[in-house]
Amino acid sequence: MIVFTKYKSTQTFLTSVLQKNGFKVAEFHGGLKRKEKEAQVAYFKADADVLVSTEVGGEGRNLQFCNGMVNFDLPWNPMAIEQRIGRIHRIGQKRDVVVYNLAAKGTIEDYILNLLDRKINMFELVVGEVDAILGDIEEKEDFSDLMMGAWVKSKDEAEMEKELDQIGEKLLENKRKLAKQKKLDETLF
Repeated sequence: MIVFTKYKSTQTFLTSVLQKNGFKVAEFHGGLKRKEKEAQVAYFKADADVLVSTEVGGEGRNLQFCNGMVNFDLPWNPMAIEQRIGRIHRIGQKRDVVVYNLAAKGTIEDYILNLLDRKINMFELVVGEVDAILGDIEEKEDFSDLMMGAWVKSKDEAEMEKELDQIGEKLLENKRKLAKQKKLDETLF
C-alpha cells in the first residue's frame, strides 16, 4: 500500500503511527538523495508493508508491483491525483488497482472529491483523459485556484456549492465533448 501525503510533517506522523502498529514502512520524500530513494523503493518492493510518500513519489516512478493507494491528503488538482494513480496503474500491473481517498465530511476536499468522482467519474477514466476534460478550464486558470476561489469568495456553504456545481457542469460538458471525439475517432480509424 502506498500512502500519499502532501506534507513532510504528516509523513513523519503517519510513519510513526504505522511503525508503532507493527508495519514495516518505507519513506519517500524530496529530502532523500537519488540512491536513498532507490533504496527505499527496493525496501518497499522486497519487504516493507507500506510506502509513505510525499508528492515527490507521485512523479516518474514505476511502482506497478503495488496495487493499493491511499490519498491521505487529497490534492486539489485532478492532474496530481492522476499522477499518483499513474505510479501503480500502468503497463505491467497484473492486479486491480484500489484507490482510497480520505476526506472529512463537509470539507472542501469532500466537495472536490464529490465533484471529481460523481460528476466526471475521474477514477474510472483512462490515464490522460483528465487532462482532456480539464481542457479549456486549465487554460484560463489553474484548477486548484478555481477551487480555492470558490471556497474563499463564497459567503456561505450554499454559494460555495453553487460555484462548485458550475465548475462541475463545465467538466461534465468537457467530458461529453471527449466522448464525442472518441466516438468520432473510433468511426474514422
